[in-house]
Amino acid sequence: MRRLRPIFASDVRGLGGVVTVAIGRDRVTSEQFFMVHHVSRGGDVAFQSRPIPDEDRALQAAQILAEFTGAVVRR
Repeated sequence: MRRLRPIFASDVRGLGGVVTVAIGRDRVTSEQFFMVHHVSRGGDVAFQSRPIPDEDRALQAAQILAEFTGAVVRR
């Protein structure tokens, strides 16, 4: 089996991929929240944020994450 090169913190800017904002709902209170997801270009690195209560802040976080990782934002 061929070993892949490990990913280091300095590699984050070249990950590329897709950043999305997903809507969720709290099971107890039924309040709506948002989560930012990132999947790298190769699909080997994924990130999911904690719940964000405000949609505008979630969209801002998605934009910042996309700029940092070289990804694109999709809705």
